[in-house]
Amino acid sequence: MQKFPLLRRLCALLLAFAAAQAAAAPDGLELYIAHCSACHRVEGQGGIGLPLPAEKLAEVTDDYLHKTIRLGRPGRVMPAFERLSDAQVDAIVRFLRERTETKDPGFDNDQVVGDAAHGELVYNEHCIKCHAADGTGEGEGTGVTQSRERSFLVMPASISNSGFLGSASDRMIHTVVEHGRRWSGMPAFGDGKLSDGDINDVVAYVRSFEQRQSAPEAIGPDERPTHIYESPHDFETTIANIKTALTGANFRIFPDRFVEQGVTDEFSVNQRQVGIRFCNFNVLYGMLKIEPRLGIVLPCRITVMERPDGTVIMAIPNLRVVSRWFNNDELVGLWDQMEETFTEIIDEVTL
Repeated sequence: MQKFPLLRRLCALLLAFAAAQAAAAPDGLELYIAHCSACHRVEGQGGIGLPLPAEKLAEVTDDYLHKTIRLGRPGRVMPAFERLSDAQVDAIVRFLRERTETKDPGFDNDQVVGDAAHGELVYNEHCIKCHAADGTGEGEGTGVTQSRERSFLVMPASISNSGFLGSASDRMIHTVVEHGRRWSGMPAFGDGKLSDGDINDVVAYVRSFEQRQSAPEAIGPDERPTHIYESPHDFETTIANIKTALTGANFRIFPDRFVEQGVTDEFSVNQRQVGIRFCNFNVLYGMLKIEPRLGIVLPCRITVMERPDGTVIMAIPNLRVVSRWFNNDELVGLWDQMEETFTEIIDEVTL
């Protein structure tokens, strides 16, 4: 190498460029906190959005995750994140993989050949109860606003949704029908219930839902489920100021929880990323009378994270956006008031 100074210089430049690129790479955890945690929760246990356990992520490809983030689920809770760059979406996907220690299952994108007409007959016999005649997932005994069967851990997927159909490959749909999803209660139909040809026909029928889709509504500029603020103070001062402001606003504060708690071992957890959980029980009980489903997103939380450069950011749910997902006008009014309270708290913290 000493005899080739130009080559040595080129290698040094390449190493420096790689280091700069790595340093400039988007932070997947920070992006997840900002854009995903309001629905899926910080630890991925779900709430308004579906849980994101390792069992689920092991069954979907990186391409599916990327397209799901990009396309969303029009007409449902999951928004389309059109403003995120590909690098930012990739960073979120990498974070999900690292957190769950899963890998891309490697499904191909080849089209499954099947008889959609016969697939409809099979679908009506085996699938309609959970996924409904139109594939929306609001079949008898299921759905958010109906009393669902106790065996359902999550609401059955809307398999006719344009976002799902644009994200899922035929092979992925075939695999889910064949092997089921134990974590969600989806039974397996490949153990003698249906032949491989029958499953191909069901896939062809599900794919035919694409022909009945209408164009999704444009996303409003305020459709951001989380507010991100930069604190003018250091990490410890920011947390102390938040707790003082919450106490002054009559909130009860619960024990802090590290963002990575339960995701990594106690010796590796990043202690400069903390979730401050709080609640006003009088307000809580009033809200639960109006909307019982609120229990899945409570208590409230402000997430405080220190970046590598020492700056401190705070993430807090955008209640005006989240409240609209419940389609409850009375709740929207209450959360508009709560949003004003949160704004006052942040103003006090950042003084």
